[in-house]
Amino acid sequence: MKIGITYNLRRSASDKEAEFDWPETIDAVKKSLESRGHKVSLYEATSPLLFYSLALDRPQFIFNIGEGRNGPYREAFVPALLDELKIPYSGSSALSLAISMDKVMTKELLLFAGVPTPKFKVIKTTDQITTEAFKFPVIVKPIFEGSSIGITSKSVCYTDEEVRNDTVKAFQRFRRPVMLEEFIDGIEVTVGIIGNFPPRILPPMEIDFSTLSKRELKASAGGIQTYKFKTDYSTKANYYVPARLSEEVMINIKDICYKAFVALRNRDIARFDLRVDKNSNPYILEVNPLPGLDPEHSDFPRIYKLLGKTYGELINDILEVAIERHKTENSEAM
Repeated sequence: MKIGITYNLRRSASDKEAEFDWPETIDAVKKSLESRGHKVSLYEATSPLLFYSLALDRPQFIFNIGEGRNGPYREAFVPALLDELKIPYSGSSALSLAISMDKVMTKELLLFAGVPTPKFKVIKTTDQITTEAFKFPVIVKPIFEGSSIGITSKSVCYTDEEVRNDTVKAFQRFRRPVMLEEFIDGIEVTVGIIGNFPPRILPPMEIDFSTLSKRELKASAGGIQTYKFKTDYSTKANYYVPARLSEEVMINIKDICYKAFVALRNRDIARFDLRVDKNSNPYILEVNPLPGLDPEHSDFPRIYKLLGKTYGELINDILEVAIERHKTENSEAM
């Protein structure tokens, strides 16, 4: 099959390119697809010739890992372009990706679907900074960033002064509204979902920060996936698949992730980040319908590895469920 990969190439360690993929990741995806006999071409999302290259080459299917270019809804750029060209692709639609880039809209849809997510508030100006509706601690988050960009060791706040300081810094850096969220003190869990009819929920993975040094733990705000943790310390944590939780809690986690996947119109693949509080109540923090596929550092490949599966199996499983979905959707439309 003639397969194209749409991607954004990471050329530096700058956090401005943190969502992009290193050449090694793109090459690993390419080789995984080629190992099944596919003819693979590469299409960089930032290229001004992207539309024309795709229009001329006409790949039969696109394996999309492109993060887009500009704006808060940038992940929707490549899918929208592919829809215009009528080229089928893996992953969620432009609509679903745009929704999921907006943490506030994501949480509003989750609540509408009856999915638990922490209490939150949108702060649009410095005059609106108040925590009177919250119990401390509170976490300050940029609304339109992925890869934990903007989440630092100081994002978890214990006083009004800390909230104000971190919120003002976020305003200055991102020039967009900021979200205050109730911080869930408990266990960090991530859940991978793959497929569509129905989606298959993989065993939840627990992230254990206890093996980090005091300095490393401080950089992760005592046990969350800060940007610093993801870039420098993720390989030093312990990971458990399945998570060390009761069967009842695991069933609950899988149930709410399934509901969230459906409510957010996700397709083919998604990864949900959760916290489980001290009373064993899980809360979805956010969704990544375009999860990282770095073979060594990303959570979805790590889940597959801990399940005894290879990276090549993951990549080709994504392609296969996407092709199956496309065929099913087309047959139903006829």
